[in-house]
Amino acid sequence: MFSGIDPKTLLPDLSILGCLRAAAELEPAKPAIQHLLAADVSTPPRTIAYSELVETIEKAANLFHDASAGQPVSVAVILPMIPESLFASWGAATAGIAVPINPFLEFQHAVSILNTARATVLVTCTGKYGDGLWNKIADIRKAVPTLREVFVLDPQNGEKDFMAELGRQPGGRLNFTRQHDSGTEAFYLPTGGTTAAPKLVRMTHYGQLVNCFNMAALIGSGRDEVVAHALPLFHVGGLVTICLRALIFGQTLVTLTTEGYRNPGVIGNFWKLAAHYGITNVVVTPTTAAAILASGETPPSDHRLFKFFCGGATIPVEVAKNFHRKFGVWLREFWGMSEVYGCVTGQPDDGNPSVPGSVGHVLPFHELKVVEIDENGRYVRDCKTNERGVLAVCGTAVVPGYAQKELDAELFFPPLGDGKKWINTGDLGIIDENGFAWLYGRSKDVIIRGGHNIDPAMIEEVVSRHPAVQLAAAIGRPDRSKGELPMAYVQLKAGAAATSDELLAYSAEHMQERAAVPVEIAIIDQIPITPVGKVFKPALRIDAMKKVAMRTAGEIAGETTKVDVSIDESGKRPQVILNVHDGDAALLKKLDEAFSTFGFATKINAAGA
Repeated sequence: MFSGIDPKTLLPDLSILGCLRAAAELEPAKPAIQHLLAADVSTPPRTIAYSELVETIEKAANLFHDASAGQPVSVAVILPMIPESLFASWGAATAGIAVPINPFLEFQHAVSILNTARATVLVTCTGKYGDGLWNKIADIRKAVPTLREVFVLDPQNGEKDFMAELGRQPGGRLNFTRQHDSGTEAFYLPTGGTTAAPKLVRMTHYGQLVNCFNMAALIGSGRDEVVAHALPLFHVGGLVTICLRALIFGQTLVTLTTEGYRNPGVIGNFWKLAAHYGITNVVVTPTTAAAILASGETPPSDHRLFKFFCGGATIPVEVAKNFHRKFGVWLREFWGMSEVYGCVTGQPDDGNPSVPGSVGHVLPFHELKVVEIDENGRYVRDCKTNERGVLAVCGTAVVPGYAQKELDAELFFPPLGDGKKWINTGDLGIIDENGFAWLYGRSKDVIIRGGHNIDPAMIEEVVSRHPAVQLAAAIGRPDRSKGELPMAYVQLKAGAAATSDELLAYSAEHMQERAAVPVEIAIIDQIPITPVGKVFKPALRIDAMKKVAMRTAGEIAGETTKVDVSIDESGKRPQVILNVHDGDAALLKKLDEAFSTFGFATKINAAGA
């Protein structure tokens, strides 16, 4: 359909602001954003018209240009999920580079981002919004020498007031000139969770806009669409896939409170809110879809929400089936990552049932193939239809690289001889005879039991079918002889009851692949979730590592010798620390011999020595 078309001809402008201006010109008074102040229908929302949105972005761009005083404009945005975060981010991208930062990132990692980006301006808030990096403004100032200005929402200690400073700037025009082409960069977007040092993905205006075009073609491009928004604005899903996509097409964005899906009221009243505000499409993670399914709420008969898209992880097939059975709505998967502007494949809303388990067809202007790589991550050959390998992407979806250029070698394959730039996504999958892509997890998530590779999704799929289970996450538990053994963590539905033994028996009965039957299932109150709604498996791996270390140390040391076990996460890889109290040399040697057969690093200390 789009073969031979230059995507530039589909856009009204090559800049984010230019495309937002084009949308605003059609209906300047139309609500662009409705920000819910509470998760109920009785509290009026805060409404931002298109004209106000564009004018405020223009003012922010002028402010940041002036504040940077001749230096390349680089603006860090540490704000909660409020409209001011969008004003600041798109204003920064208009004047230079925007750097949205997770407010709950560890301090040293946030400082690393600010210094890598050579931030000249910081926009943040106060402790009014609770815990967050905004409570460490003075420390950030000291640690980032390139910072020239800090603007604060509702300042309390004499800082410059962001909104007051915006009020002093002209709107309706820019007081500087910046030429845009397809390579003009807009964002350094951090990747990762809250504990690891993030990579900064360099994103262009053009790449984000083409991604928005594709997502609108997939989900809905009509101006009458009303789009639910509840994913963080420091993540590509919330910032690009949802917000920018909706607004450049002149749609109305409904932000489901500042807390988003972390607000229990949003989950409990989801369908009520959707019907009241006329929401027509939504993008969620599978964990959120499972929570909505488990909430027990019945949709009002007058709701308009029939386009429900999931990304960020694969959807358990049973969740997809039960969701449709209960709500009459198909969950449709798409797939991508920050390094490809958020989305490369998707299942269209074409009136047909979804294909549970598949992430759909490749989207326009992108190329996708499956490749075999060697043990060093080097390309070997292209895979055949239905042959599993690593997914590789090229085309408009490919970002220029990372701000830390030394990391680019991890992202891109060396030239493959076709003159194209291919990204190594690290995701395992196949492309079937109908062109549908299917994921089998991250290559780093594969559980390797002896020489047997096990897809964790296979385990999660089976365990999730148990009627008491809301969420399951499978990992490799360290093992001295096999390297890893499959293990699952489970979060039960509210009010449900099940034992680990019951779930183990259920898994053994229903798992087709014997090697994939988990050797342990741990029931926990809540599976750790990242701020963008993905299961945070590193925390589970650390927990499993510590439990195995404690069990092993206890077996060797016995009851007479105390061994304290901790995990050091400060290095590139976690390390088990054993502090042995009153242990003799023979015991230390036994511990060393036993732990040397694990795949993780271990340090053994004689306590008091």
